[in-house]
Amino acid sequence: MQALSPDQFEAWVARAVPGEDVVYCTGLRPSEAIGAAVRALHERGLVTMTTKRADEGFRFIAQRLPDPPRRVPERRGRFVRREIRGRYTAERMILKILVTAADKGHPCPTNGELARRVGLAGAASASYRMRRLVAAGKIAIEEPSPLERRVVTIAATGKQTRRAML
Repeated sequence: MQALSPDQFEAWVARAVPGEDVVYCTGLRPSEAIGAAVRALHERGLVTMTTKRADEGFRFIAQRLPDPPRRVPERRGRFVRREIRGRYTAERMILKILVTAADKGHPCPTNGELARRVGLAGAASASYRMRRLVAAGKIAIEEPSPLERRVVTIAATGKQTRRAML
């Protein structure tokens, strides 16, 4: 069994650059002294430990990590859920169209019409915005039949769009 002494190992940690590794022991099990030294430096966040199988048992390897104060948190992604605070979000524009239709007694626009007026990709995008408005409690939707347009009730005013055929 070959092993570094704790002093040799600590000297290596002091001069090693992050990513560099050293075999601190070979055999079936490291001695208590070197094992304690490696575990202490591992708990301080200076090294990480691993093993590899070898002919004479195992190779116990330590890899140098960056010093903890200089370690920067890794970026896990750039997309963050946040509220969009603008005057012209698609939901607000759709709600404004629905409020105007209810105030004037017009029928509710279809999802395709809403998407074109707001500049969305398609009817599915407008449908999603409508479902979000329902979930937020801003509107209620009644769908009388497949041949009629839906009737939207604005929660803030209680006004409704007019029933009409498609």
